[in-house]
Amino acid sequence: MNVRRIGGVLAAALALTVTAACGSSDSGGSGGGGGDDTYTIGIVKFASSDQTSEQAIAGFRAYAEKQGWETSAVDPQGAVDKANGSMQDYVQKKVDLIVTAVFDSSTLTAGAQAAKAAGIPVVSISGGTADGITANLDAGVSNGEPVAKQLVEDLGGKGDLLVLGYKSGLPCIGREQALDSALKSTSIKTTRNEVPIPGQVEASTQFAQAWLAKHPKGSGPLAVWGCFDDPALGTVAALKSAGRDDVKVYGINGQPGAISAIKDGDMRATVFLLATEAGENFAKLVPDFVKGGVDAKPQEVALTNVLVTTDTIDDFLTEYPDSTK
Repeated sequence: MNVRRIGGVLAAALALTVTAACGSSDSGGSGGGGGDDTYTIGIVKFASSDQTSEQAIAGFRAYAEKQGWETSAVDPQGAVDKANGSMQDYVQKKVDLIVTAVFDSSTLTAGAQAAKAAGIPVVSISGGTADGITANLDAGVSNGEPVAKQLVEDLGGKGDLLVLGYKSGLPCIGREQALDSALKSTSIKTTRNEVPIPGQVEASTQFAQAWLAKHPKGSGPLAVWGCFDDPALGTVAALKSAGRDDVKVYGINGQPGAISAIKDGDMRATVFLLATEAGENFAKLVPDFVKGGVDAKPQEVALTNVLVTTDTIDDFLTEYPDSTK
């Protein structure tokens, strides 16, 4: 099995409620105020529909709850302005740590600078580091490389490819960079569409339907690449509706639906991320993040990922039997 290590740092949870203007929120944990080893931690999610970051956050919060730390979370539903507003709310509530997810850290300047001025450290799940954001989980380029290599090999370096990307999320930006690098030495022709969030599955189905109409069966090697699994699954729906079985589909993240699609032969490959485990491991570093403060040297934590293909799916499911749940 192809296991690779990628740099990164994880993140999680929140301490207080957030105003309705900043999105929906939820709280948990049994921590209280005070004590050197009791923390209030705030997490600004990306969107509840993003399964991988949600899994990482769940793993983080499960560990935090066992430690008696106070946590809560807000869902900005992919809106940068709401994410910045949520961070500023946490500053006012004087949490010990703020965590962001997926948003490119360079777009969170207002929130990060407010936190830094208040002496509150901020870390990110897959958004990169920036001034005021000192740790990051790299879920980008390194996650995209295995699938990109597999795609080029499968197509034999030629054919037509539909690229379904998302430039508002740093992981997708890095993954698309990995794909572009792999395509440079090929004659593969690409068509690109920007996927919206929310609504990523439905939009991807529509993009794929339009692309399929221009690329009939028998027109050559054909493939669709999604920068995460939802666009790939939307493509699978389009293929089934059209009665097509001649297009190879690739995703990244290893969501249960994608693993099932590979087992059924509807997708060619994805990269499975051990997100829950990574979230738990990241939570163990909370005392270090808080102690390090706002001027800490940027840190990375290793995260395991596994390339899953139709060739390796049986062995993968033997090792990870719960991956389709």
